[in-house]
Amino acid sequence: MKILAAQYGTELFGRERENIECYKSFIRLGHSVNVFGSYREEEGGDTGKLLAELGIKCGEMPFGSHFSLSYFRRMKGYWWLQIKRIYWCSNLMRKKAGEMDADAIFLGGTMEFLYLWPFLLFQRRPIIYRVGDAPIWDSWFHKVVMKQLLRKATLIVPVSHFIQNECIKLSRLSETKCQVIWNIPPAFTSEVQNQKVKQQSKGLKLVYVGQITENKGVKVLLQALAHIKNHPFECRIVGGSEFTSLLEKELQDMTESLGLAKKVHFTGRVQDPTPHYAWADLHIAPSTYEEPFGLVIVEAKREGVPSIIFPKGGMPELVKHNENGWICDNVSPRTLANAILTCMDKPLKTWGGRAKKDEEQNFSSQRFDGDWNRILKPLMSV
Repeated sequence: MKILAAQYGTELFGRERENIECYKSFIRLGHSVNVFGSYREEEGGDTGKLLAELGIKCGEMPFGSHFSLSYFRRMKGYWWLQIKRIYWCSNLMRKKAGEMDADAIFLGGTMEFLYLWPFLLFQRRPIIYRVGDAPIWDSWFHKVVMKQLLRKATLIVPVSHFIQNECIKLSRLSETKCQVIWNIPPAFTSEVQNQKVKQQSKGLKLVYVGQITENKGVKVLLQALAHIKNHPFECRIVGGSEFTSLLEKELQDMTESLGLAKKVHFTGRVQDPTPHYAWADLHIAPSTYEEPFGLVIVEAKREGVPSIIFPKGGMPELVKHNENGWICDNVSPRTLANAILTCMDKPLKTWGGRAKKDEEQNFSSQRFDGDWNRILKPLMSV
């Protein structure tokens, strides 16, 4: 098959890396892939550069900002600018689909649909929609968009059973189209990939890896650590972005005020978090929203590190409670603090071995390729 895709995100966060793993799987299965990056950053940002390195970027699209009501109210001419962007994006996609005689269109998010809907609504080619985002259907606008996308998609690929159920709640038509495929962790290629972190630590070594945003729960994590600051531990907060610098500064100040400055260290954004997972005894994923999947949990498993999570979204699908990790009863700093104290007395090396085995069995590229091959085969005869 010849597959044409568009990639809205310019930073290599979870969704972007997950979509790129899909493209790599298609190539391993013998399909050809072309992907449009985004104009929003030079060369399409880190995402565009990686697509170019893989030899699958066919150009860039003038994707703009989110379709937020506040933007339309605040920015003069924003309506007209967005209409032009939709036209340009749809026209570019139409031309490329014709040039390469594409057999299928791949969408990895709702933003791509918003900028390409004139092209997609009249598209007869199969549309593969990978649902990798948590549901943001709390407005009539998002509900209308999602319903249209779910109706139009030929194949819907949720990243977890939680997301599958959310799709079915929104549109019963989704039920017959859904095929869940769990993500696999990316293969990092930075220079530090195989380096060991030499710093010695006293007590339990904790690590958080991910975006620094409110809904990722870093503030809750710091509040939890304040409850146990008299116990021996060290925690690394790995992640960040130029767009989240204000929150990062707030969290660093909060660390000082809670008396955690000697125990909590902010690394900033890193290209490869592998050495930080390898350093840790325990990984904390304190997302307070309905996380669609939780790729960081699988990345930690790959390094033989168990995770503590809140019971949110698709994350509980990835952790066997009290066997290869710990699922908190509810979302609160006190509950998380108690979970960390409980895990101090658990056989974390045994848990880590089980987590590693689970990653090898359920999150390998062989399993991923097999799942994609199974659901793409019927499209090849369409």
